Amino acid sequence: MSEPAENPPVEGAERRLFRRIGARLEGRLVFAGVDAECLVHDMSATGAVVEVSPLPALGAELALEVPGVGFARGHARRYPDAGLVGIELDVPEARRPRIADRLILAAFRAPPRTGEPDR
Repeated sequence: MSEPAENPPVEGAERRLFRRIGARLEGRLVFAGVDAECLVHDMSATGAVVEVSPLPALGAELALEVPGVGFARGHARRYPDAGLVGIELDVPEARRPRIADRLILAAFRAPPRTGEPDR
């Protein structure tokens, strides 16, 4: 099972409790009357970077479903690059380790492309 990071936070370091996993996972993103296929470039138990068109407005409520990983509601928080949206997922704390474990297994089946930059 995935464990939260044990080291204390270092100034300027990422504050993630769960590791971000690079992948190329197909999913669905639903927001503001839009139901769109999407491609998850990286994901953790509490967030994701997703390629989708059209892009949701920043702050928009949304739902992300990734087969084999799960379903979560969240909010659009940033645009890290053209055609991408950073999502903050509202996953209950008790479900986070299970989502993280499923994500690791899914990423083995659909790894990121070699040379794809971190987002």
